[in-house]
Amino acid sequence: MLILYDSPLSLNCYKVRLLLALLGVAYHRQRVDLRKGEHRTEQFLVVNPFGQIPMLEHGEFRIRDSQTILIWLARRFADESWLPRDPDQEAEVNGWLAAAAFELRLGPYDARLAKHFPSLCVNADQAVENSHKALQLYERRLEGRQWLALEQPTISDVAAFPAIAHCSDGGIDLAPYPAIRRWLDRMKALPGFVSLLD
Repeated sequence: MLILYDSPLSLNCYKVRLLLALLGVAYHRQRVDLRKGEHRTEQFLVVNPFGQIPMLEHGEFRIRDSQTILIWLARRFADESWLPRDPDQEAEVNGWLAAAAFELRLGPYDARLAKHFPSLCVNADQAVENSHKALQLYERRLEGRQWLALEQPTISDVAAFPAIAHCSDGGIDLAPYPAIRRWLDRMKALPGFVSLLD
């Protein structure tokens, strides 16, 4: 049985839960209370010396970092549509995974942290501006197409969804981004979709 070390409001944890749900993979959810510092306890640091969540455990094998977990899950439990082995298609997916880890991290992700978890925000002063820069990139990419990387949903869509879907948590308005809003609706219509608090 897979064990996901998880916190309900973490967007990085949510992207892992979302992919698990879309793939129909059973797992046990081990909640880690970040406010109580459970990720910094000696017991947790034995499991993950980085003191971060999400972390996925499969027997003795442990995987940290949400993007890495998405890749592992796709390779282990999904057909190739979620992460193709064709080098060109895989590069497209990986490029948008990188955008989720950088542009969205410095934009919508940090805007949300600035409002709700300010001590965790690394660039509160730039978060709104960075959000609109990132959203403009995503809007242009999604104009005239259904999905971010390829002609079907991939793990790059899953990686981007939490931060973009929760832009309003950081005071970022998605009204100027119609292609993004249509993409969010398509994501929510995928079989097995779960929301942040499911």
